[in-house]
Amino acid sequence: MTTKSDINWFHNYDALKAYIKEHGHLPNKHVVENRALLSWAMYQRRKIKEGTLDNDKRELFESLLATRSNEHTGGGKKHSPNISWQYLS
Repeated sequence: MTTKSDINWFHNYDALKAYIKEHGHLPNKHVVENRALLSWAMYQRRKIKEGTLDNDKRELFESLLATRSNEHTGGGKKHSPNISWQYLS
């Protein structure tokens, strides 16, 4: 029997799948319209680490994440790797 929770999970999964297909990466945390979808994806990652996500859903989610691009998609970096911090003081 399919529960409301399962229906919601697959709805979010399909939305994330469409987003990754269109953009090639997870939603940007700085874009308010996509923040709920990113939060859902991060929650799924946490559940996988805790071992509480159903195996079928875990396999689907991990295979979806494997389809995304590994290129850096934006956001600020804390520091440039070319700068030596000892000279900034």
